[in-house]
Amino acid sequence: MSKAAVKKLHWRSKVQDSFVPLLGSAGELGISIGGGADYGEFPFVTSAPGGVLTVGDIILEIGGTPVLGMTLGDVRGVLNSCPHPIRIKTVSPGSTLCKDLRLYLSKCFTPGSVDSQLQQVIRENLYLRAVPLTTRQAQLLVCNPLIC
Repeated sequence: MSKAAVKKLHWRSKVQDSFVPLLGSAGELGISIGGGADYGEFPFVTSAPGGVLTVGDIILEIGGTPVLGMTLGDVRGVLNSCPHPIRIKTVSPGSTLCKDLRLYLSKCFTPGSVDSQLQQVIRENLYLRAVPLTTRQAQLLVCNPLIC
């Protein structure tokens, strides 16, 4: 008996759109997050007492803002600045899209594909927060009068 070819669904088809309400009289947010670019990870759900989201899910967008490639502090800033209830897009980690940001960025995807476009969004978010720095000594450039 031959095995039937099982086509895996792309992670994009498993994206979940949820609304996170405020909990209790203190108006606390119903989730906690971890990860972030400063830890080399996608932002992900670490606690979801309201039962709306699943612990471990990767957070793609918060209030329509793509948060992949942002630091944890920036993701929390986006989370706190959104009107309530907060709309959050998540996806469960899988073989293609796991929590490791570096692993995902090191993969090669077809130009123009969903994964390639996601890599570009991640890189743009990373570059917005990168500080260019070098440890090399500055060199004095001398202009050659024959060339200048």
